[in-house]
Amino acid sequence: MIGLVAACQKEDDIIPSVGYENLYVIQDDPSDPVQHKRYELYQTYGVPVFFNDTIGKVFVKMDVNGDSIFHYELLDLNWAFNETNSGSVSYQVTRLTDPDMQMKALRFAEVYLENAMPALHPYALWLTEKCYELSASSGVVEKGLITRYRNMMFSWIDKLKENEMLETAKSYQKEVVRLKVQYYEDELKAFDKVTDEKYYAVEWASLYPDFVPAYDMRIWDLTRALREEWEGRTDYRSDLKYYGNYMNPDFPQGVWDDEQVDAYFAHVRGMVGAYGFVAYHLGDHYFTPKNTGMDLELFLEEMLKYPRKQFLERWEGSPLVIKKYEILYAIIKDKLGIEL
Repeated sequence: MIGLVAACQKEDDIIPSVGYENLYVIQDDPSDPVQHKRYELYQTYGVPVFFNDTIGKVFVKMDVNGDSIFHYELLDLNWAFNETNSGSVSYQVTRLTDPDMQMKALRFAEVYLENAMPALHPYALWLTEKCYELSASSGVVEKGLITRYRNMMFSWIDKLKENEMLETAKSYQKEVVRLKVQYYEDELKAFDKVTDEKYYAVEWASLYPDFVPAYDMRIWDLTRALREEWEGRTDYRSDLKYYGNYMNPDFPQGVWDDEQVDAYFAHVRGMVGAYGFVAYHLGDHYFTPKNTGMDLELFLEEMLKYPRKQFLERWEGSPLVIKKYEILYAIIKDKLGIEL
């Protein structure tokens, strides 16, 4: 019995006093402004902020040679909800070491956390100077935000002006919403069933042959109204005001005023919305979304542009769009706690 107690005591001695979860606890240092700010953010929002992907190490055991084996806790940018894209995508990251830039990055982190619902807060936040995503398909891409199931990373803070922080933080929140919505598989199956699968990847000209002439040069007229709003362009509105619409006999030809242009935009939204879509897919010609995944992405982008009341007013004449909206809205509001 004495030997057993001694053995247990010896085993207790090699068990680390710092558990994995304690690696994420931020300690205060009032003499260090950067560390003190990290501590304040942790105390206020419960989110630990780091400037290094290696959070710390924990002793595991001694190997047969008497050498210590440690577990290194890392912020892995490749890890998603239930899979990893490691191997297909990699990241090249430059650490953020300048104290002034660290403070600026922490200010931006505070803006994000202060204006985001708790459901959009990461388990841990990593602030870096530069980050590039490297992949065979996309090449080298600058990444200001990477968000995963647990962790999030902000980068290129030096390019961000102080008066742009709030708007940028809001755009990042929308990216997080897009990611989190995709985890609700049952609801998304219901979303996918609203539009008949035969209408995906179909040329708009085949759906409205009387409206769109056969020659390619004018096929874009059906979706020019959506492009006006989707891409933030003004030249389509100007064209319509000057030329009017000379392809649809239901609308007057010649010069239009703003009210007539707005009526035409609403008409086109109704035509697209009749199939449950809110946008198009641009290829060599104009197509409906090529699959349910693209449909979801385009739908979320449209949803997150407008408050609920404005979205419903824009698409009130399209029952299928409203049905799909309510499915996604229930996820965003009831599951994520975010009011649109």
